[in-house]
Amino acid sequence: MFCSILIYMGTITLELDNFINPAVGAEVSFHAISWNAGRKQSSIPSGGNLHYHSLPSGGTVEHSHEFGELIFLLSGSIIHRVNGEKQLLEPNSVVFVRPDDRHGFLPAPGAPDCELLLLSFHLELFVTISRYLEDDAFLHRYTENVLPAVFRVPESRMNELSLELLSLNAQGITPAIRKIRFKVLLAELFTRFFLPQEAAPGSSDAPEWLESLCEKMKTPENFIPGLKRMQQLSGYTPEYLCKVFRKHLDRSPTEFINELRINHAARLLADTDEPIASISYRLNFQSLSRFYHLFRKQYACTPAEYRRRALSAKRLL
Repeated sequence: MFCSILIYMGTITLELDNFINPAVGAEVSFHAISWNAGRKQSSIPSGGNLHYHSLPSGGTVEHSHEFGELIFLLSGSIIHRVNGEKQLLEPNSVVFVRPDDRHGFLPAPGAPDCELLLLSFHLELFVTISRYLEDDAFLHRYTENVLPAVFRVPESRMNELSLELLSLNAQGITPAIRKIRFKVLLAELFTRFFLPQEAAPGSSDAPEWLESLCEKMKTPENFIPGLKRMQQLSGYTPEYLCKVFRKHLDRSPTEFINELRINHAARLLADTDEPIASISYRLNFQSLSRFYHLFRKQYACTPAEYRRRALSAKRLL
């Protein structure tokens, strides 16, 4: 995979048929990267999908895929340049790169080497998992953020995952069995790390009334009116609500409400052609500029950029 990234200058698209066995629908490859001060670049495949790269310090060329990809950073650090932004990936990080993402890599300061695993997979597997979960929130998560989410896993679990992934390249496993094992592993990874998490109290000793209140506030008829409606449902003063929310949710009631509104706005942007100003007004934001500020803070992009990416991702599906 890195070979094609290195050969061509300019933005390229890596084609599905060149990287993924159609009988399996997924592939795993290991990559060890070192950076050099010059412009020369080399890649040495060592068999069994193991690759060793010497890359120029200016980084790799940006590219996109016709398939999904999970990046598992095993050791070292690297800067992930994606959709005009930069993410610092550290050991035990996992990143989901979607087909429409334009990305590449840069050396991280003080980190001359790194090792990573790439799990590339056909979108058919992704859609199969979504259908199995019977929840369109899974696909919403796929289209939501312009900047891919980065998750950290415990080192012990990362070691288990790397062994499990590399074992899928072992000889003697039929394509049908490999495909099933890939589906099971992808389902575990996405349901554990990439499904939207429902807003819930952050500690097990949260009072039942707070849990009930949070559930009630998830409906538009409650989060659109906002804080006034929350006070009516709970019967508590704003001061007391703020104290309890800070203790159990680590956020204020207003922040909690705005997160619900912004998430709902994202769904409207992805699923309708309603004007952005109309969405902002309907969700009871103080001003359009305030809506833009909160949306960019939560999704790392403007509402218009989010809508374009969501439409583009849906066309791929």
